[in-house]
Amino acid sequence: MGPVLRILAAAFLWSTIGVAASLGREYLWIAFFRSLTASLAALAAEARPGRGALLPGLLLGGLFTVYPAAAIYAGIGNAAYLLYTAPLWTALALALWGERPSRRDGVGVALVFAAVALMASSGGISGVGFAAGLASGLFYGLYIAAARRLAAGGRAVDASLGAMPYTLAVTAPALLLKPSPPTLEAAAAGVYLGVFGTVLPYRLFASAVSRVGGAKASVLASLEPVLAALWGALFFGQRPTAPEAAAYVLITAAAVAAARK
Repeated sequence: MGPVLRILAAAFLWSTIGVAASLGREYLWIAFFRSLTASLAALAAEARPGRGALLPGLLLGGLFTVYPAAAIYAGIGNAAYLLYTAPLWTALALALWGERPSRRDGVGVALVFAAVALMASSGGISGVGFAAGLASGLFYGLYIAAARRLAAGGRAVDASLGAMPYTLAVTAPALLLKPSPPTLEAAAAGVYLGVFGTVLPYRLFASAVSRVGGAKASVLASLEPVLAALWGALFFGQRPTAPEAAAYVLITAAAVAAARK
């Protein structure tokens, strides 16, 4: 499989996360089983968690917890596009760490702000779903910022597979809010996401990005929310309102602008 096809395959697999969450329903158990499966896979690959992996692991644990909730309560397409508000949070985090934002960053942030305002005014998203979607974008954006700094220091493993065991520090305690045992559907969804929503697409993307280039790879990967919206419409009848569709366009433009940097 060529590098472009590997990136597209990764985007396809990532786009199914909301579908699995919607079928599993119990998002806290889904997050736990996803963390556990990904952690076991990382340890099997001898990706030992170092101290530098703690922060990205905690951020990914937060993402694993809130993103399924967004898919369930906001809809699969809305959740995927709210996740892609990440460039806003990445730019703000890197600015706080002393990295001066570029003009392109400013354009991306403005587009994301406009998209969020459109989605908030659409009336088609529950408050819980909207908050969970924004939280997923926040966690993802902060994770990207932390991962970039680690990778720049030659610690890419700490930002990726090495971070997986630390996700359990978030997803396991969250189960205190869900004392009932998991359903078979939730366990199956979590295991699926651990393998096909985390480890496998990461390996596909990472194995191809050096050959394709980071900018082109990120643009190709932005197919993910488009496919997620398609699955929501096909399988669950979740069709965006006009303001939501306009927000999708703005967020895609912001993601492409961030990737081209």
